[in-house]
Amino acid sequence: MKTDSLSLIPETEYSGTAAITGTRQKGVGYYRRSSSTQTVRFRTDDFVGTITVQASLDSDPTQDSEWFDVYTFPNDSTQDGSTAISTDFSTSITGNFTWIRANISGFNGGTILAVTLTY
Repeated sequence: MKTDSLSLIPETEYSGTAAITGTRQKGVGYYRRSSSTQTVRFRTDDFVGTITVQASLDSDPTQDSEWFDVYTFPNDSTQDGSTAISTDFSTSITGNFTWIRANISGFNGGTILAVTLTY
């Protein structure tokens, strides 16, 4: 079985922009694969902000209303995105999503080393 690894957010250092939307990537559902489990990996260095992974079931989503949230990082009740976090964290999400993207909000410092999706 072939494994695909996609970049949702490349290395991004804080530069004064608080909100960024990553490039959409074809998800597992786009290829109609039988597996619906995907792994999202977050690598950060003193990152302050929130990263939301969004998915779509549409064949060609062009409007924000065609996307829905599937995971928010950090997803820890002790962290709210206002404290710097350095981590290499992976989590699984389940769904036959046709498209996946990541949004950064409240980006107030540090570096996102990468946000990747593997299926």
